[in-house]
Amino acid sequence: MDRRQALRSLGVAGSLGLAGCSSVLGSSGTVLGRIEVINASFTARTVRLAVERGDETLIDRQVSLGPADAADGSAWTKIQPTWSDTQSQYRIWALHLDEEGERASTSWEYTVTRADYDTYYEDEAEDPGCIGALVKIGDFSEAEYPPIGISPTYVENPCGTADRTR
Repeated sequence: MDRRQALRSLGVAGSLGLAGCSSVLGSSGTVLGRIEVINASFTARTVRLAVERGDETLIDRQVSLGPADAADGSAWTKIQPTWSDTQSQYRIWALHLDEEGERASTSWEYTVTRADYDTYYEDEAEDPGCIGALVKIGDFSEAEYPPIGISPTYVENPCGTADRTR
């Protein structure tokens, strides 16, 4: 993939809010499905990504991604849900790691709630039973540790399995 193709493919992801805002915490729960992680910068990035449900940590892992224009597709990954389909509020957070794997930035976070689910799946005929999330690392700037955007998103079959996971 060349630089122009990467820019076009990231256009949809570019609409993410980059602030670390959370949903209204008083909202009722939903079920979190697949998380898609994409590097939107032209520099390889490594982040620590975690998902929490209440006091339980569902995942806490290091994710390394190639640059946005990597021809091998290493600029993105999908994380399939390995947790139960319990309705709750899911807190997703991420931060940059340096070359030694140490924390290199503040963390960005988002709490996925029922209000988010209702935004994407108003029509009951289209109700998949869970909502996906998107984590967009960086932007097209040259910042050493650019912003990380986290938000719920509409994805096809967010509760199902896919062919590529890390």
